[in-house]
Amino acid sequence: KTRSAFQYMAGLRRALLVTPKVGHQCSVTWRTRQTAHRLQHRTCAATTKTELPQSVLSAGKPIRWDFVKCQPVFDKYIEFNFTEEDKKRFVGERAKFREDGRLLNVPPPTETAGEMDWEETYKALITIARLDDRISGGFQTQIYSRLEEKDLMARFGISLLEGKTLEKPLHNTKAVPREGAYFNMLQQTYWLALHVWLVHSKQHMIQENEGLFGSAICALITRRVFEWSWLIVRLWLKQEDVPAMSIGTELEHFMEYVFGFCAALDEAFLQEAPEGSAKAVRVQDNELKEGQVGLVPCVKEVLWTNVFFGACARDHQHLEELAVYLIRQRIALEALPRTAFLTGRMTWADFPLKGQ
Repeated sequence: KTRSAFQYMAGLRRALLVTPKVGHQCSVTWRTRQTAHRLQHRTCAATTKTELPQSVLSAGKPIRWDFVKCQPVFDKYIEFNFTEEDKKRFVGERAKFREDGRLLNVPPPTETAGEMDWEETYKALITIARLDDRISGGFQTQIYSRLEEKDLMARFGISLLEGKTLEKPLHNTKAVPREGAYFNMLQQTYWLALHVWLVHSKQHMIQENEGLFGSAICALITRRVFEWSWLIVRLWLKQEDVPAMSIGTELEHFMEYVFGFCAALDEAFLQEAPEGSAKAVRVQDNELKEGQVGLVPCVKEVLWTNVFFGACARDHQHLEELAVYLIRQRIALEALPRTAFLTGRMTWADFPLKGQ
């Protein structure tokens, strides 16, 4: 069974920095490193382009994560090193979002609990046997539908790169990526990865209690959805006129960014919502356990560091709205019945404006 984002990204192990630590205590921690030496030629263009979203107009840079490993078995353990200033700010954030009705009143799923019927079981069997894929297409359709919601993406300061196609002339030597395209594409990749992670997180919750049949379906969902998402990113790179010889390298860079993002989200919900996200958003300050800072503040920090490159203000509207959106979707998926998910009958929760 897959335990976390680490297992389904096993192909990226070569991208990890493996360093043994001295002593008997072994753990996997993370630390950030700026990537100016690899992004220098892009950073200048991306941060001086005036039409970029306000959240990216600063000296902030994308961050890749170094993972330090010293255990015989590669396991998931991430430390959030919040400062005292962060913790003081989190007090106000917890109070603010505790009153947000969009987190307190998430509509229950319309699907009812039950077992698979014979037709659904047949589709699952032929999918597991690799004779056909009758399951993952539904998840891909749901995820891609969010890439077409331009008005929704605009509420988070995210926009898709448009104006170019995959149809290229035979000798396309003068075509180059547009100014600022790297940062915009990375941000839209995070938007794609956010929804892929939501699907994976639900799969992981179900798989923990599944037998062989259900576990095989869960493993297939994660693998197929992630493979599909990297194909989408590869096509984006080609569409943006990234040289063919560089597409593989750039794709690997994007995988490293997304890998750290998924791992951070895994740990945020594991640490702050062990009994479910719906309960976690209602937790009072005196109910927090040791090491907890609150679900919304923790998720906000993950989004601020990754999706917004640490470049916008901590109270920026785009950041706060995206944090509420992510947690609202997670709450809805946690309530979705097992069979409805395994058969691909999932839908996204709506996202009303604040105060509605």
